[in-house]
Amino acid sequence: MSAIPLDEHYIYASDKARLEAYRRAVLANVRPGMTVVDLGCGSGVLGALCLRAGAARVYAIDSTSMIEAARGVYAAAGFAEQVTFFRGMSTTVTLPEKADLAICDQAGPFGFDAGIVEYLEDARRRFVKPGGTVVPRRLLLEAAGVESERCYRNVSRWREADIAAELQTLGIFAENTKSFVSLERHEAVTGTAELGEIDLTADSPDYLSWPAKLVCKHDGILHGLAGWFRCELAEGVWMTNSPFDDKRIDRSQAFLPLADPVEVREGQEVPVVVMARPKEDFLAWAVESGGRRQRHSSLDAMPLGARDLRIGDGRSVPKLSSEGKARCVILGLCDGVRTVEEIIELVLRDHPDLLPSRKAIADFVQRVLSRDTELA
Repeated sequence: MSAIPLDEHYIYASDKARLEAYRRAVLANVRPGMTVVDLGCGSGVLGALCLRAGAARVYAIDSTSMIEAARGVYAAAGFAEQVTFFRGMSTTVTLPEKADLAICDQAGPFGFDAGIVEYLEDARRRFVKPGGTVVPRRLLLEAAGVESERCYRNVSRWREADIAAELQTLGIFAENTKSFVSLERHEAVTGTAELGEIDLTADSPDYLSWPAKLVCKHDGILHGLAGWFRCELAEGVWMTNSPFDDKRIDRSQAFLPLADPVEVREGQEVPVVVMARPKEDFLAWAVESGGRRQRHSSLDAMPLGARDLRIGDGRSVPKLSSEGKARCVILGLCDGVRTVEEIIELVLRDHPDLLPSRKAIADFVQRVLSRDTELA
C-alpha cells in the first residue's frame, strides 16, 4: 500500500485559477438531471462541482487509493447517494449506462503527456451518449527556447568531475528525458511559438508532428525547449500553465534538453520540431542551430535489453516467469467464496516455495488481490 499524495492533491484543491476555470466550464455545460463521468477523479473536486450545478449522478473513476478518500469527501458534501465509485483505469472500467458528460483534468505539463488524449477518446466512444460533451475540448501547445543552467541540471550533473567517467555515459538517458520545471520568464531566450492543436472532441492521429521557428530575443545559450499548454474547457473558457500568463494554473512546464547547448544571437531563427505519439507516451524533439541539427527521443531514454527487443518483435514465444506463475496460482483461487485470509493460507500451504519467504508470499498475495480483484 502507498500513502495518498496529499501535497499533490492540495495543489489541485487550492489552485484558484484551475478551480475557477472548471467552475465556469461546468456551469456552461451541466444541466439539471445530467449524468457525469469523472475520469481520474482524485479527491472528487470536479464531480462535486457538477453535482452542485445540478447533475443527478456522478460515476467517479480512479486507479489509486485516492478513490477511497473521495468517498469521504462526497459524503461530507452530502452527495454520497449520488456517486458510484469505480477503482481502476478508466480504459478498463465498464459503466452501467452512458453519461451526458465526461470531465477530467489529465492535462500534463505539456498538455498531452498525462494520458488525456487516450482517456477522452475512450470515454467518448464508451461512456458518453451521442451528442454528449467532453471537458476539456481542445489543447493548444506552445514552446520557447530556454537558457537556464537550473533547468539543465538533470543533464549537466552527469558531466561533473566527481562522477566516474564510465558513469557519465548515463548522461545520454538524461539528454533524452523530459523533465518538469517551473520556468521563470527571464529564462526564455526566444519568443513563444504555437506548435499546434489537439482536438479532444474527435479522434486524434496516432502520430503528431509540430514544426515551428523560434526567434531569439537576445544573445545567449540555448539549453533546450520548454513546452506548455492552453486548454479550452468550454466555449471561451480557458486555462493554461504558460509561465507568461499571470492567471496560469499551478502546474509545471515540460523541459526538453539539448545534448549540447548552443550559442544563439538576437534575432536568430531557430527551427524546431516536436513529435509525439500521445497514446504511447513517446516524445521526440529536434533543434537546428549553427548548421547543426540535434535530435532527441524518449526512446533513447529507455535502456532496452535483448529481452525487451524480443518482446517488441512480436514473434517471440513467451513463457510465464516465476512471478507470473505465482499470480496465476493466486487468481486461480479466487472463486467468489474464499476470503483473502483463506487464499493466503492455501498459497502458503500448497506453494511454500512460490517466493523466498512466507512474508513475501503473503504480501504478494495481497498486492495481487488488491490490483486484480473486486471484493464481493
